[in-house]
Amino acid sequence: MAGGAKTDSKPYTLMDAAGEALTLAVGALGAMFFIYLHVPGGSMSGSVVAVTLLAVFGWAKGLGRPLQILGLGSIGVAIGSVVGPDTFNNVANYPATMALMALCVLCMTLASAAVWRYLMGWPASMAVLASVPGSMGYIVSVSMSMGADAAKIAVVQMSRVIFLVTILPWIIVWEQGLPSVLPHQIYDSPATVAWVLAGGIAAGLLFLRFSIPGGIILGAMIFSGSVHYAGVAPGRTPTWLMDVGQVVLGAWVGSRFVGFDWSLFLRIIMGAVLSICAALSVSIGFAWLASKFLGVSFGAALIGYSPGGQEAMVALALVLAVDPIFVATHHLGRYFLINMTLPFIVAWMRRAEGK
Repeated sequence: MAGGAKTDSKPYTLMDAAGEALTLAVGALGAMFFIYLHVPGGSMSGSVVAVTLLAVFGWAKGLGRPLQILGLGSIGVAIGSVVGPDTFNNVANYPATMALMALCVLCMTLASAAVWRYLMGWPASMAVLASVPGSMGYIVSVSMSMGADAAKIAVVQMSRVIFLVTILPWIIVWEQGLPSVLPHQIYDSPATVAWVLAGGIAAGLLFLRFSIPGGIILGAMIFSGSVHYAGVAPGRTPTWLMDVGQVVLGAWVGSRFVGFDWSLFLRIIMGAVLSICAALSVSIGFAWLASKFLGVSFGAALIGYSPGGQEAMVALALVLAVDPIFVATHHLGRYFLINMTLPFIVAWMRRAEGK
């Protein structure tokens, strides 16, 4: 693999705890620095950038599963707390926006693959696998089964998340201005936060047990949304919990670059930037169509249609005050679309290449 923290059965040590603490501390400092600079979505993007730089020097530590669950659960609970009667106003448009999303995925993949195929000279199968905006682990495993260069494909897939987390907020703020202040000013008490977070994480683990994509964040979001919609939890999740979740999620994304082959990245950086720009340009066009004809806000459509990771994109939606339910639903739909169609595409590519 080109990067990412290694997983093994070694016992958890004091050195592991110190490494995770340093990684989180650097992520928090990066978040505060980006917030100080008034960078949109600065909590997560600052954490991502800071921990990625830490990984360059080999000092970052991959976050363990408990911290990952805490970060994703916190974000899911925060998203669920904004659920109200007006949250589902656009549900009637979902069939149309889902169909547009499917077409967007196809066009994004083709646009990005064209860069790799015709500008960078990659084989068609590698170009397509590097361009599919899906689950990186699944795509890398498919590329290995095809005999493709899995390291290069992993580098491209990982780079796309970093690029989008830092660039998308600027595009959305440029188009629709700074996020408005959320209308609900009543926050849940610490006791309420504690039991909602515990219940959300439990629901997330249950979703994960049944292999539901994005299980932790989705389960926590549904649990929190249900209790807030019913009025059992009367207010919103405090902003500090959302910030904690974003810092942890950003540090997790950045820590995936532990052991990263930076020399390989430098060799393909031009193609990575051009292919990501091509895919992003397509998603901007489709987001404009959704906002123009289907009544969806441009920000929600852009994040919902963007080729980024589900967890990071849903967190961005919450920070930028766009519809996180729309974003989560459409990224989940994209996941199922890709996982149902990619095996057939791979079979076709293998026949075309005589394998």
